[in-house]
Amino acid sequence: MKQQRKRMAPPIQNTALLSPIKKRQCTVPHPLSDNLFKPRERMIPEKEMQMRSKRIYNMLPEVKRKKEEEKKKVVSQTNRLRAELFKKKLLDQILQRNNESVQESS
Repeated sequence: MKQQRKRMAPPIQNTALLSPIKKRQCTVPHPLSDNLFKPRERMIPEKEMQMRSKRIYNMLPEVKRKKEEEKKKVVSQTNRLRAELFKKKLLDQILQRNNESVQESS
């Protein structure tokens, strides 16, 4: 009986060397999905997965808050620089007027 099993069993080959098994990354439809058309499993390119992850990450409230803070920082920095420029121009105008009035009176 053991001899019959040996004869019936296919010869064992090293299949790992012949064809490497690669784990597939595919979408699986959710069982409770409202979608009338069941999406089939499909391969998703790595680039697309990275873009999706990045998009989802950028939608997080913490990330949005951080970006808003950075924008506010940039706006306040530019406002500060504009205020300094305005102050310099104003001082220059005042000093020029004072110099002109001093020269006229002499």
